[in-house]
Amino acid sequence: MVKIVEHQSRDVDDQAQALDGWQQRYEQLSAGRFEGHAWQLVMNEGTLLREHTNRHLREQITPPPGHLVLAVPLAVMPGSTFGGRPLDRESLLIFGADDEYDLVSAGELDLIGLSVHRDVLAGLAPSKVEWLERAQQERNLGLSPDSASAIRQMLMAVTAQTEEDGALDRLEGRGQAEELLTATLTQTVILAMHSEESHQAQTIPRRADTRLKVVKRAIEYMRAHLHEDIGVPEICAAAFASRRSLQYCFEEFMQTTPQAYLRALRLNEARRALKLRTDLPITVIASDLGFSSASHFTRHYKLMFDELPSETLKACGLGSSTSLF
Repeated sequence: MVKIVEHQSRDVDDQAQALDGWQQRYEQLSAGRFEGHAWQLVMNEGTLLREHTNRHLREQITPPPGHLVLAVPLAVMPGSTFGGRPLDRESLLIFGADDEYDLVSAGELDLIGLSVHRDVLAGLAPSKVEWLERAQQERNLGLSPDSASAIRQMLMAVTAQTEEDGALDRLEGRGQAEELLTATLTQTVILAMHSEESHQAQTIPRRADTRLKVVKRAIEYMRAHLHEDIGVPEICAAAFASRRSLQYCFEEFMQTTPQAYLRALRLNEARRALKLRTDLPITVIASDLGFSSASHFTRHYKLMFDELPSETLKACGLGSSTSLF
C-alpha cells in the first residue's frame, strides 16, 4: 500500500506523533503559537518525508525499527544542533533505530529526507553500504554547499513527482516503490560521498579528539581490509578526511605515515601467519597481504623485525618441514 499522509498541528505533542512508526518526544522552548506540518509518502519499504516546525524545540527521536534515515535541512535557524553538533543547511543527518537522537532547533526548521528499511540496502553497491555504516556513526556530516543543494533539489523533485496524477498507482506496481527508494538513496549517497572527496575534510580538524577519531576510523578500516587492494584514497574515504588531514593526524598520534602504518599492520599479520598458519608458503602469505613480490615482502619484514621470514619459522621449530616459497 502506497499513500501520502499529511498532518497539520498546533501542539508539539501532537506533532511528535505525526511521523509513521517513529518514537518522538518534543518540548517547546520558546514563547508563541506552535505550528507544525508533516508530509509523508508511506511505502512498505520506507518513507519519503518532510517536516516543518516553527519554534525553538528539543526533539528526542527514535526512527522506526530496522530503518536508516537520511535528511537535510531546507531551512534552519543558527544555533540549532543535532547529535551535539551544529545543524545548518550543509548538514546531512544519518541515523538508525538503535539509539535515541537529540535535535535542538533554535527556531524554524524544515527537514526533508527518506527513511528506508535496511533490506533496501541490499540494492546498493557494497562500497555505498560500507559508507552508510560509517556515516551513521558520525550522525551529522558536513557537506559542501553544492552537494547539500543538489541533495535538497533532488529530494524535492522526487517528492513533487510522487504528487503528480497517477504517480501513486505506478508505485503500486511490483517493485516500483523499492526501486524509487533505492534510486533516491543511491543518489543521496553518491552526492554525499562526492562532497567528502571535494570539500568536507579539506582542512585539518581543530580539536585533538576529532583528529584522533580520524586516526581510529582509518585504522579500523585498514584492519578490516588487510587482505584487499586498498590505498590512501580508500582510507581517506573511510576516515572522512582529506589526504593532507590523514597524513597530519597519523604523524601527530602514530608518529608515522598512513602508508607505513598499513604496511606495519600487514607485516605483523604476516608474522602471526608464519607462526600460526605455517602450512602456507611465504609467497602466498606475502601476496595475500598485498606485497608485490616475495623479495619486496622479505626486505620490509627484515627491516621491521630484524630477521628473515624463514628465521621466524625456524624460531618456531617449523622451518625444516615447511615450504618457504
